[in-house]
Amino acid sequence: MLYLQTAETLCYNCRMKVILDYIFTNYITLIILATIILMTCVSKKNDIKGTWYIHLLVLVVFILSVVEYVEIWADMYNKSYRILYYKTTLVYWLYPLLALLLLYITGEVKRKGLVTIPLIINMVITAIDLAETGIVYRFTEDHHYRGGPLSYLPIYVEIFYVVLLAIYSVRCLSEKQKQKGIVVLFMAVIVFITQTMGALGMESKYMPTIAAIEVLTYYYYLSAVEHGETLEALAENRIKLEQNKNNLLLAQIRPHFINSNLAVIRSLCYEEPEKAVEMIDHFSEYLRENIKQIDDSRLVPFKDEMESVENYLYLEMQRFQDRVSIEEDLQVTDFYVPPLSIQTIVENAVRHGISMTGVKGTIWISTRKEENETLVIVKDNGKGFDPEQIDFDGANHVGVKNVKDRYQRLLGGHVDIESKVGEGTVVTFHIPDENNESALEEW
Repeated sequence: MLYLQTAETLCYNCRMKVILDYIFTNYITLIILATIILMTCVSKKNDIKGTWYIHLLVLVVFILSVVEYVEIWADMYNKSYRILYYKTTLVYWLYPLLALLLLYITGEVKRKGLVTIPLIINMVITAIDLAETGIVYRFTEDHHYRGGPLSYLPIYVEIFYVVLLAIYSVRCLSEKQKQKGIVVLFMAVIVFITQTMGALGMESKYMPTIAAIEVLTYYYYLSAVEHGETLEALAENRIKLEQNKNNLLLAQIRPHFINSNLAVIRSLCYEEPEKAVEMIDHFSEYLRENIKQIDDSRLVPFKDEMESVENYLYLEMQRFQDRVSIEEDLQVTDFYVPPLSIQTIVENAVRHGISMTGVKGTIWISTRKEENETLVIVKDNGKGFDPEQIDFDGANHVGVKNVKDRYQRLLGGHVDIESKVGEGTVVTFHIPDENNESALEEW
């Protein structure tokens, strides 16, 4: 009984030694494969194209690492030379398969069945050697390898796939897909060098590690492509968001405002035809500028923005019988602003400030240069409000929120709003000089 327990203990220790020796021999390979698996699991939600092939490649490389170790194990424990036949057959199958999978995952292979034929032929012929025919290889009982007439067949098949990889990389480079072309060419060159070293009888124990590095390299490339496509999609979404915000600005050309001006023009047609023509000119210019700015999301010269403001105020003066006036003190005008931004604030001053007082009101617009920024100040003597009671990010103040967001996003500036009930409102636009210049270069 004691003897059986001792034998079992020795057997268990032997198995553990083999496993630990395998892990030590293939430590780097296993770490790389584990890293790839971890990365694919973490990025599972991203649904990266080609992940299925990556998992298959990881499995093939893992099997290769085990198979390559079998020869060391067989020599170390003097196992039957027949084991080496199974080991070599798997190696001659898996390395060309690995190259083929790399071709599948990197290139757009249209006739996969046709391209697979060399691999199938290689697998059939090498499998025949399991019967010790010696067509491709054979082993002596003392574990010595002997090449047969077709000993280079597996290498030629793998090189065939490597050449296809190289051709595809050149095509990528010619089509200006430089990143992909360089990665694929790198993989093709590494596989070719590795196989050349193996054919020359040099050490092959590093081949699974090199294969693992190739898989990791391409998965990193796939992740980079996915990341680039995600950034591109985000950029497109930002453009759409900007367009939607501009559509909100278009909605600020209120039907009530348009109808009121058309009613004024209609009455003037009977009473003062010449003035009606003048008002139509300003009204059409107002609409034209607003619609043009909606279609054009670029920054606009401050002078152009002021033309829109003046057209708007002219129309309001006709509606309110000169109860609205404007005074300007423009010390600097050579800068750019988001379209309809000043006009939106002026419209708010008329709608929510001056028109609510019932008496004549004035809007002062001034600009001045400070140390590192340009200031645009819009002031009115309307009824004012309590800033603590107003949510400028709410749905009822979408125009003001839009202006503040665009100044922050496009110019890195900000908008300050000060108001006091019964005294009016002051809105100050802060435009950093450096950001204004860099924004203009982008536009």
